[in-house]
Amino acid sequence: MRLWALLAKEWRLLRRDVHAVAVLFLMPLTFVLLMAFALSDLNAGVPAVASVSLKQQADDHNSRFFAAALKQQLTILPDNQDSLVSVITSADFTDLLQQESDTPTPQLQLLFNASTPPVLRQQVRSAVTLALAQTRLQAFLRTNDMLSDEQSLAEQLAIVRQQTDSTLDEQDTGSQGQLLPQANASQHSVPAWLIFGMFFVMLPMANTLLSEQQSGTLLRLKSAGLPPLTLALGKCLPYFMINLLQFSLLVSVSYWLLPLLGLAPLQLNGSPLAYLLLACSIALCSSSFGFFIASLVRSNEQALMLSGGCNIILAAIGGIMVPKAVMPEAMQQVAALSPMSWALDGCLALLTGHGAITDIAPAAVKLLLFACVSFVLAYFIFQYKLSRIKWTALY
Repeated sequence: MRLWALLAKEWRLLRRDVHAVAVLFLMPLTFVLLMAFALSDLNAGVPAVASVSLKQQADDHNSRFFAAALKQQLTILPDNQDSLVSVITSADFTDLLQQESDTPTPQLQLLFNASTPPVLRQQVRSAVTLALAQTRLQAFLRTNDMLSDEQSLAEQLAIVRQQTDSTLDEQDTGSQGQLLPQANASQHSVPAWLIFGMFFVMLPMANTLLSEQQSGTLLRLKSAGLPPLTLALGKCLPYFMINLLQFSLLVSVSYWLLPLLGLAPLQLNGSPLAYLLLACSIALCSSSFGFFIASLVRSNEQALMLSGGCNIILAAIGGIMVPKAVMPEAMQQVAALSPMSWALDGCLALLTGHGAITDIAPAAVKLLLFACVSFVLAYFIFQYKLSRIKWTALY
């Protein structure tokens, strides 16, 4: 009965805190929607096409063929329009194209604006490399009379592309080795920001605990003879339930709302029981760790810095902000220590791998162990503070 009264008290405190509600619900929902729109082209399977300016110092057949081959992959801008990337061919482009020395002279030059992102740089390099290979093949075929000068540039390019294009059988495999349709970008982005939002319970937990200390509420609860364990559970269980509500709300929004906005929906693959187990594991982990942070801080400023800092650091190293696949090997080993990484692995095993309980069990066990350790440490710190609390709220 006392525990239910404590739960009701926490709900009332949170309901009065508009900023906490915004942090817990509106912020992750905004992240999910923004990232869904930002990745809308990727969701639809339409890759972005880079725009470059092409400056050719020679006007021969090979140079024109190279320009046509490059135009098949990139957008060639007019000479009077600025671009982040410039492709410049040399005056002796044809002679350098077929050289076979050990240290060949570059046939062209790529000029990147300093602000050009690495993804765009790699896309341009790949396109230019393929266009050069196609131009070399075209020159070889013409030399061996396999292409006729009477054929138009478009016809020659079509023949060369037939020789260089590849048809790949690309399929995804699930957690049990079964063949699956390719997962859309929502399957990868939604769980990341869902987990990020769930761990933000640290901030309202710390603020409400500080408010109770400063107002004397915690001292009155102690004077009423409530055991420290009951007080600790009364602090954690409401936020555990809030985490479950966050999980349900964001999954529902991603499943129902994204298609109404013309975006790829979140497809709920895998076992329903596995979703329940994973949601409870993440909720216990985030609420227990939030209680640990709340028991450490002594001011609202400390609560903001420590909770926000821990959340961002765990997200940065855990694959939430930067995919673990693109991290160096040493950083991937560090990422394996983040509870957000375990939670994300479990979500991806379900959403993209159509997994079952056995597939998310390792992640769930790690999350539950982390939750236990966090709660035990937080409980001892909370019990120590509770034993020293005074009417002045100074301890």
